[in-house]
Amino acid sequence: MNSAGKKDKPFIVGIAGGSGSGKTTFSRKVVEECAKVGINGQILSLDNYYRPLHHLCLEERKTYNFDHPDAIDFALAHEHLQRLAAGDAVEQPIYDFKAHTRKAETVTCRPAQLIVVEGLYALHPPEFLAFYHYRIFVSTGIATAALRRIARDIEERGRDVEGAKHQILTTVLPMYENHVKPTQKNAHFSINWVGEEIPEKATEGLVRMVRDFFR
Repeated sequence: MNSAGKKDKPFIVGIAGGSGSGKTTFSRKVVEECAKVGINGQILSLDNYYRPLHHLCLEERKTYNFDHPDAIDFALAHEHLQRLAAGDAVEQPIYDFKAHTRKAETVTCRPAQLIVVEGLYALHPPEFLAFYHYRIFVSTGIATAALRRIARDIEERGRDVEGAKHQILTTVLPMYENHVKPTQKNAHFSINWVGEEIPEKATEGLVRMVRDFFR
């Protein structure tokens, strides 16, 4: 394919990893660094595609297993990925993590040169794997991931310390071992994120790959 042909299609990356691994921060950093070299990027976060739970009362929603792959509406996410890859904008759902269901409004997600699909199960569905030009799995130590998860759940998702700890023990860790970790085999490259600094070499390598794609 010539360079002109390549520029008509986006470079699509799948970034997966356990909760608190740093995959979202890494995804944002890659998009930010690509922008510095003139490549616009868009993140398609699977966190926005949790299934609506309006049919459940709030207490039932609080105990729902959001860490199981069945909690995600992969069909809608896949449809949106297809449309973005074809150059069409989509109306992406917005998930309210305090009410534990989708909001009524949506947000417009526009096509871009770089599309980053990130989430626990970004490397899980076979139909997603076929779309990606590159796949990355991000992991970190259990203690670091747990602390990040607890801090996020308290600050952003309305949980208390005990609720966050209970969720980690009952769903987060079991689902990671049973469903998330096995998808690491689908990655082209794995990042073991130690410490708080964003892995520079991995970021630079991916940005270089995207830049070369559009040359």
